[in-house]
Amino acid sequence: MAALPTGPKASLHELHLKPGHQPPIIRGCLLKIITYERISSTNTMAKALAQKGAADWTVVVSEVQTQGRGRSGRSWKSPKGGLWFSLIIRPKIPTDRIPILQFWVANALRTGIEEVCGVQSEVKWPNDLVVNWKKLAGILIKTKISGPELVYAIAGIGLNVNLTAEELPTGATSIFLARKKRFSLEKTLGSILTALEGQYKTLRDENAVVGNWWKHCAHRMKPVIIETSNSRVRGKSVGVNFDGSIIVQTDQGSVTVPDGTLRLDT
Repeated sequence: MAALPTGPKASLHELHLKPGHQPPIIRGCLLKIITYERISSTNTMAKALAQKGAADWTVVVSEVQTQGRGRSGRSWKSPKGGLWFSLIIRPKIPTDRIPILQFWVANALRTGIEEVCGVQSEVKWPNDLVVNWKKLAGILIKTKISGPELVYAIAGIGLNVNLTAEELPTGATSIFLARKKRFSLEKTLGSILTALEGQYKTLRDENAVVGNWWKHCAHRMKPVIIETSNSRVRGKSVGVNFDGSIIVQTDQGSVTVPDGTLRLDT
């Protein structure tokens, strides 16, 4: 395997992570965290490392992303004070169960944030965490498939930790704004990774993973509007499927929506 690089001049005074810093053993191997002060995208770097054979549970984290990306290629503002990282995993699951990864990451992210920061967030379809309907975090899952096998998955996470209102886009919030105090990025990262490890075994139980997600859903049984690429769906959010689609009860009947942008129908 090619040697894995550390970030250039990775002093990371904000993260308090240094090159070579090694947290506890995860899934039988030592977790490797690769740190950067500034990078175009942790997801892009993680993909390059995964293709070179980077180990399971390798983490790429940066103080700043200059080209952070969210769902559908949307730009994700990633200044200093947030937690921007990507996790490489190689779970032994069939390709038809890949969508369950999105639910698992969201569940663990919500748990990790609450345990270290005391912020109670909710999940929002398809890939966000919100506090009072303001976006706190986003998740982006990328995968490589070979035939029936999942070669690797990359879970990209962007979390607004210590950002002020002036540093955030409209409709977003941060842990700092919710708690009126700043938090250690290192401890926050550690709590999230611990939650991911703790809930990893739930990947074997789709009902448990999806059920946990739905239990903490911001729009559970509420009226919503979903904008898709070619239509608008209006009705009550009544459930989600294992494949990541959402079920909406409309005046015309039940509709399954595979992707789109959701908001409350007020």
